Amino acid sequence: MSKSVIAIFDIGRTYKKFFLFDRNYEIVHEELTRFEDITDEDGDACEDLNSIVEWVKKTFKDAMKMKDFQIRALNFTSYGASWVHINKAGKPVTPVYSYWKPIPKHIQEQFYKKYGDADKFALATSSPQHGMLNAGMQLYWLKHDKPEVFKKIHTSLGIPQYLSYVITGKAFSEITHLGCHSSLWDFKKDRSHDWVYKEKMYSKFPPIVNTTSSEKIFVKNREVKVGIGIIGGAASMVPYQLGFERNYVVLTTGTWSTATNPSLDAKMTPEDIYNDNFDLLSFRGDVMRTARIFLGREHEFHLQRIAKHFDIDRTFYKSVMADESVISDLINRLTPERRFYPQSALGSRFSPEEPEPLNDLSAFSSPQEAYHQLILDLSCLQASSITSVIGDTDVGKVFMAGGFSYNESFKRILPAILPDIQFYTNGVQRATALGAALTLHTHWNKETNLDNLLRFEMVEELNIPDVEGLELV
Repeated sequence: MSKSVIAIFDIGRTYKKFFLFDRNYEIVHEELTRFEDITDEDGDACEDLNSIVEWVKKTFKDAMKMKDFQIRALNFTSYGASWVHINKAGKPVTPVYSYWKPIPKHIQEQFYKKYGDADKFALATSSPQHGMLNAGMQLYWLKHDKPEVFKKIHTSLGIPQYLSYVITGKAFSEITHLGCHSSLWDFKKDRSHDWVYKEKMYSKFPPIVNTTSSEKIFVKNREVKVGIGIIGGAASMVPYQLGFERNYVVLTTGTWSTATNPSLDAKMTPEDIYNDNFDLLSFRGDVMRTARIFLGREHEFHLQRIAKHFDIDRTFYKSVMADESVISDLINRLTPERRFYPQSALGSRFSPEEPEPLNDLSAFSSPQEAYHQLILDLSCLQASSITSVIGDTDVGKVFMAGGFSYNESFKRILPAILPDIQFYTNGVQRATALGAALTLHTHWNKETNLDNLLRFEMVEELNIPDVEGLELV
């Protein structure tokens, strides 16, 4: 007898993944692929949308033929800060521009001249200024810098919503995309910002529906409920929101590291913006406070430096285990000249516009010692970021997920810096894909109880004198 499952496409910037979850939300099938970037009309790297769409169609078609599984539902998740702009015929009229693509300076100056002080605007939209990472700015740029292209746009969709449209033929806007550091959403008024109406950008947006909505399709007389998609940052929070009510932070680590507190209901301040904090809308439409640092990029940048300096393969770090005596010795000899300071994603407290000078790696006796210092400094950076989203909430737990939750040094040094908080790992595997699946829970699997969905492993912190409260910035 075939097993009932839900299919999920998780479209990351690097890897594209496909999962089948059974009724207990265990992964019973997964596939992974990646596509080389193509370039847009300016020569900037961007997603190969055609390849992604063809892969999604073929993978879904093949999965529907699997004899061991019967797909009951389908959903999509991907990163925010990106658009697929389509014409009346549903065909893309622009590339999927990278969120790293620079916006012309004159466009940004024109925008803030029309719509007010940049800092006040950032507070209202809970969107620290980061160019195309603020997805709404892409629309403004197209309208005013590429008006002939803009006129061809009938509908603008997030990547998850576009992939849902490819399968169902129906287009919807979705709240986690509009409310994801996009500069589109006014968090004070709980609606689109005034500039969206004045520029008539709303004409490009299809109706907003609940993130938990679905559309029926039939594949050879088999009914499948298809979701409208959800942004990855919001999707990764869904399992925790269904399992806990308050007093926790979810730390999702990778290229970007985000610390999200779903309970902090506080007005954004200039300091929050400076800390690269922003609000997100959850799958329920609630506000969640998030802090963001470029942890993975910093790790890779400095790791390459260490490997080059000591003439060693960069994979050496995988065998480095946290040594309390080495860390204690590093703390005793700590000086600004020995520390690893942020060098990328500049423009916040944790990544200043003018970074500190690079440290002299000859101060370290071995690559292992240098790596201990790197992880100590990254842990300090992460601890400050976590603290910035706690506010006045009584946070007692941090749930760690993603790549750095497998780094033994990082996951044991970080709790030592914040000893009043208990850290846990391995609570949710593939949290983003699982969250996308859970948004459709009642559409295909409401008989299953979710009480035992989450399982955690407590992290044992290192015993390191003088590390508590240590800071990098």
